[in-house]
Amino acid sequence: AIDAVGDTQRKADEAIDAVGDTQRKADAAIGAVGGTIERAGGAVGRAEAVIARVDPLLAGFEGPLRQLVPVVQRLAESLSAQEIEAMVAIIDRLPTLLGHLDDDVLPVLKTLDGVGPDVHDLVDTMQDLRQVVKGFPGSKLFRRRGAEEIAEDDQEEGEAEERAGS
Repeated sequence: AIDAVGDTQRKADEAIDAVGDTQRKADAAIGAVGGTIERAGGAVGRAEAVIARVDPLLAGFEGPLRQLVPVVQRLAESLSAQEIEAMVAIIDRLPTLLGHLDDDVLPVLKTLDGVGPDVHDLVDTMQDLRQVVKGFPGSKLFRRRGAEEIAEDDQEEGEAEERAGS
């Protein structure tokens, strides 16, 4: 019986030691959980600060973004990858294109406003010249000879082109 009591006492001591180990592990786990709670609290605080800064910005864009949803959906459905690449290429070239437009094309277009009256004056001069030529004696003969020479020249050019093509 004494051996049994000693055996029971030894088992009780082992159980007490095990409870002590469990208590130390529980205390360590509680400490770790406390650290996690502190870090989570800091993360939540930083997230709240970011939300407070970003929320007013997003509120300003909400209306226009909602209006753009159908347009963006339509673009996404209708554009191919090649079309998007072409749009990107056009956008990349816009500065050069606008430079040429401003420097080369627009100045030429500004000078065209004086071309109309100049062409009109040229037509009037040609009409006057035609009337003068018609007034010369034998002008019909000159016109007929000119037409014949033009026809001969055209025929010779056509034959030369045929020889060059064959």
